[in-house]
Amino acid sequence: MKKMFSLFALLLLLTMSVNAQNVTVNPGAGSYATLKDAFDAINAGTHTGAVTVDILLNTTESATAALNASGVGAASYTSIAVTTSNGAGVTVEGTLSAAAIIRLICADRVTIDGRIGGSGRFITIRNNSNALNATGIWLSNGSSATDSAGAQNNVVRNCEISCNLRVDSSGSNTFGILAGSSVIGINAGRNNDNNSYIDNRIVKCRYGILLHGGAAVNRSDNNVITGNIIGPVVAGADNIGKVGIFAQFQDNCLISNNHVQNVGGTFNTTTAGADRVGIGAGSESWASTPTTTTGGNYTVTNNKVHDITDGRTFSAIGILCASTRSGVPTNNLVANNEIYNIIGNGTLGDACWGIGHSGNTSGDLIAYNSIYMVGDLDPSPSVNSTQVSGGIRVAVTGDSNTTVRNNSIYVDLTSNSPDTFKVCIQMPSATYQFGSAVLDNNDYYFGTNPQMRLGALGTTSLPTTFVATLAAWQTTFTPVNQDANSISADPGYALAPPNYLIPLTGTSPLLLAADPIAGITTDILGETRNATTPTIGAYEFDLVALPVELASFTASVNNRNVTLNWTTSTEVNNSRFDIERKLYGSEWITIGNVAGHGTVSTSQNYEYTDKSLPTGLYSYRLKQIDFNGNFEYYNLSSEIGIGVPTKFNLSQNYPNPFNPSTSINFDLPVDGNVSIKLYDLTGREVSTLVNEIRTAGYYTINFNGSNLSSGTYFYKLESGDFVSTKKMMLIK
Repeated sequence: MKKMFSLFALLLLLTMSVNAQNVTVNPGAGSYATLKDAFDAINAGTHTGAVTVDILLNTTESATAALNASGVGAASYTSIAVTTSNGAGVTVEGTLSAAAIIRLICADRVTIDGRIGGSGRFITIRNNSNALNATGIWLSNGSSATDSAGAQNNVVRNCEISCNLRVDSSGSNTFGILAGSSVIGINAGRNNDNNSYIDNRIVKCRYGILLHGGAAVNRSDNNVITGNIIGPVVAGADNIGKVGIFAQFQDNCLISNNHVQNVGGTFNTTTAGADRVGIGAGSESWASTPTTTTGGNYTVTNNKVHDITDGRTFSAIGILCASTRSGVPTNNLVANNEIYNIIGNGTLGDACWGIGHSGNTSGDLIAYNSIYMVGDLDPSPSVNSTQVSGGIRVAVTGDSNTTVRNNSIYVDLTSNSPDTFKVCIQMPSATYQFGSAVLDNNDYYFGTNPQMRLGALGTTSLPTTFVATLAAWQTTFTPVNQDANSISADPGYALAPPNYLIPLTGTSPLLLAADPIAGITTDILGETRNATTPTIGAYEFDLVALPVELASFTASVNNRNVTLNWTTSTEVNNSRFDIERKLYGSEWITIGNVAGHGTVSTSQNYEYTDKSLPTGLYSYRLKQIDFNGNFEYYNLSSEIGIGVPTKFNLSQNYPNPFNPSTSINFDLPVDGNVSIKLYDLTGREVSTLVNEIRTAGYYTINFNGSNLSSGTYFYKLESGDFVSTKKMMLIK
C-alpha cells in the first residue's frame, strides 16, 4: 500500500500544475496574477489600512499597475508597502507605449522597496516598449484640470529600472522614474512633494530620473534623489540618452550621493545630437533666462558624474545649475562633486563643461568640486568643435552673487580648431557683480597645452577675451580683485576608481589650500574636513597619522565562500572594522563587522568569512572606525571571482522546519532552463519558485510560506536531464 501511494504521489508530482500566486496582498489574503490586478483590488477597497504587497514571482503587465489616492472611489488605505520575498529576484514588466509599468496617481505613503533583509535590488521594473514616452515608474497629479494635489510622501528604493530603448532623437522620450503631470512627458506636474528616490539602478532610458513641478505655481517641494546609479558601468546600448537626473520647478530638492555615468554617446553610437547632462538642477540646457522661474534651494552634493558625451555638435555638461529666478536669490549649493570625462563637440551655442551655471541674483555656492576635463572634443568622424569648453562656466550677465570657491579644476582639452581656446573657468565679464560672493581658493591647472588658457570672459559659448595666467586673472575683475588665494598646480589625482579624483599622496598642492565654508564640514565620502585649512576639491586628505597601521589584507576562496584575513601592526582608539563588499557594476554594501582591539602596540590578526555567494566578480574593503566616529578605508588589492560549479546540486532548505521563510540553494554547471516547484503530500503543485533560463552559477532563493498550512511539502528542481526532489516542513 505504501508503495502504491508513493507511486501515485510521484505521478501527481510529474503531471499536476496550478496557476502560481504571483502577487499576494495583506490584509485580506488576496492572491493575484499581476501587480495591476493587486492594485485594482486595493483601489476597489478589497484591502484597507496598512497594506503589504508581496511580489512572489515575475509578472507581465498588459496595462499600467495604477494606484489611486486613498479615499478616491472605494480605496481606503493608510500606507502601502510593495516588496518581494523572492531571493532570486522578480521582474515586473510589460510592453506599454505612452504608459508606465507602475503609476501613483495622487497616491500617498506608498513604498516600493526592492530590498530583502535591508540590502540588494530584488525588484526589476522594465518597460519593453520602443515607443514614445514609455516609462518605468510614474508619479503624477490627477487628471482634472483643477487638481492641485500630487503624489506625496512616497519612496521608490533599491529597484532595477529600465526601458527598452535609449532614444537619441528629441521628442522620443523614455523615462526610468518620472514625477510630473497627468500626461507622460516633460510637463508641469503639480505638488508631487516629499518623495524619495533611493539606491535605484536605472539604464536604457532617455531620462534616468525626471522630476518636473508646476512651473511658477504648485512647484514640487522637499524631494530627495540619493544613492542612485544612473547609467551602465560600460558604455553601450544601455546608456542614458540625454540626462541622468533632471529636476525642474522644485524647491528644496536634494540630489546627493548619486553615481551618474555613460550619458549620450559618440558620433558612431548616436543618431542625433542633444544636450547631454549628468545632473540638471533647474534646466537641461543653457536656454533658461534670468526671468524664468525654475525653483530654488537645490542641493547637489557628493555625486560622481562621468562619461557624459555628445559627438554630434551639442553640449555635454557634468552638472548644470540653471534654476533662474527673477529678483529672488535661489541659494543653490553645488559642492563635493567628482566630475570627469565630459566630452562634447559643440558648435554655435553649445559647449562642453564640467559645471555650468545660469542664474540671476542667485546667492548660489559652487564649492569643493573636483573636475577633470581631458581628451579630444571632436575625434573623427565628428564635426569640428567651434566653441570654448572647460571646467566651470558662469554664463549670464545679469547673474550676481555666485560664489566659486575651493574647487579643483584640471583641464587639458584639444580639438581640431586649435585657435578656439579651452579654459579652466569662464565668467560673464570683468565687472561681474560678486557682491558678498567670492571667487577664491581654487586650483586651475592646464599644463603646457597650447590650446589652453586659464580663463575667459563672455556670456556666449564663444567668448573673445582670454586670460593666460593666474597672475593676470587675479587682476582681471573690478572693482574687487578675485582669486587672490587660488593656485595653479597639478592636483595629483589618483585617476583610478573608486575615488578617481582623490589626491594620490600627501604632497598634493590641494592640501591645506582651501578656506573653510560654513555648513560644509564633510567631504564626498562623509569624512570630516579640516576646520581651519581644509583640502581643495571633493576629497579631504588627512595628514594625521592613521589610527590603524595595516600590515596585510588578503582573501582566499573556497567554493562559494570568501575568507578575508588582515593583520594590524599597531592600533590606536580602534573601535571596529566594517566589512564592505561590492559586486561588479553595483555599489558598496556593509556585510558584517569585527570588533577592534582599542589601543595596542602588538600585531593583531582578524578573519571574516563571506558565505554562500552567487557567481560573480567581487571587491572588498575594510572601513576602520575609531571610538570618535572617524573612519578610514582599506581596499583589497584585487577582485575576487566566484566561478561556476562543476555539477548540479539541490541543497536542503535552511532552516528546516521553518516558519514562515526558508532558503534553498542550488548549483548550475551549465546555462539552461531551471524549474523549481513546490508540492504538497498529495502531489498537488502549490507554488512555482523558479521557471526561467539561468546562466551557470550558484543561486539562493527565499521562500515565504505564510500563505500555506502547516505540513510536509516537497520541492523539485529540473534542469536538462537533472532532477532532484527534497522534503521541507512548515510548522506554524
